[in-house]
Amino acid sequence: MSIVTIIKEFWRFTLNNLWRILLGALVCSLISIGGRYAIHHFLYRETDEAYRHLSQVYQQEPASFQMIVTMEDGSIFTTATIFDEYFSTPEMVKKVEAQTGVKFAQWLEDEKALEMFKTNEFRGGLAGVRDQSSNVITLRFLVADKSEDNLKIAKAYCDLVEEESLPFLGTNKVTVIQEPAQGEMIATDLVEEVPTEKTLTPYQSRNAKGNIVYGVLGFILGAMASFAILFLGRFFNKKIAYAFEYSWDLMDQHYIYDRHQSPGVLQGLIQSPHQLKRWVLAQTSNGVQTVELVSEVLPESAQLYHDLSQSQPEQILDEMVILIYANLTEKEWLKQQMALARLSAKRLKIIQII
Repeated sequence: MSIVTIIKEFWRFTLNNLWRILLGALVCSLISIGGRYAIHHFLYRETDEAYRHLSQVYQQEPASFQMIVTMEDGSIFTTATIFDEYFSTPEMVKKVEAQTGVKFAQWLEDEKALEMFKTNEFRGGLAGVRDQSSNVITLRFLVADKSEDNLKIAKAYCDLVEEESLPFLGTNKVTVIQEPAQGEMIATDLVEEVPTEKTLTPYQSRNAKGNIVYGVLGFILGAMASFAILFLGRFFNKKIAYAFEYSWDLMDQHYIYDRHQSPGVLQGLIQSPHQLKRWVLAQTSNGVQTVELVSEVLPESAQLYHDLSQSQPEQILDEMVILIYANLTEKEWLKQQMALARLSAKRLKIIQII
């Protein structure tokens, strides 16, 4: 059997079982996505809860107020981050919760759970941002579940600032130039330190990308596993369907005949070369149709046998032709005939009819 024949048979096997392979791949893909979701949900349930709650918080409208801090010598205090660092401490959060009656400490826990720590590039839901041109400090609050609660919190912090009792202020003087109000007081498209609705997009897209990757890998592995299972299953079937089930010897004279072709093609495969005397072996115990098909194309110089052990050894013989009918010829019968044929040391030709 040639390499081309082996490849063609594998391709025919793939096409005949395509829907089974795709179904197995789809099931494996769904299992992969479902398994990843279940494992991810179990291992990162706290993170998922933090993401859901923080998504709700970041969708609200923030509240802000603006101020200028003047030092004793008349220069401007320019460190805005010290305000949000201090205001974000658990002690200050509890104090403002008690004053306003608004519970918003969960925002702080959620940012920590998602590792959204305060850095020079990100200041979180409670952020202090300085305008470099005017040195105006904007304190922005996006920490509550409701927009109106953000305003209550902003007013409470503004009162603390106006009392000038903050431990780090010393003799510095605070002047509030913009009272607490809902809405943005800074251009969020130009400032990256503060969160918006889009801040959590990477967390969502990362999870979606993970599902896509696992789905694709599951589909590929499922297709490969389905192909392998179906391929191995053929070797446990009693009847022959594909050439790779019985021969991998590249030295065999092996031919494939499609029933859609003209019977003359099969006749040519059997009779070539014409001058030889040959026996034709075909298992006919599975139906009369096999006998009729062979009889139509069988040359006069050829003898039809159903079992090589019942042949007449005294006859002069040049070639043996074994006909294999896909899904009809049994593997055990072929095994017996091949063993007997090789003992005779005669020219052997195999024709599979599909």
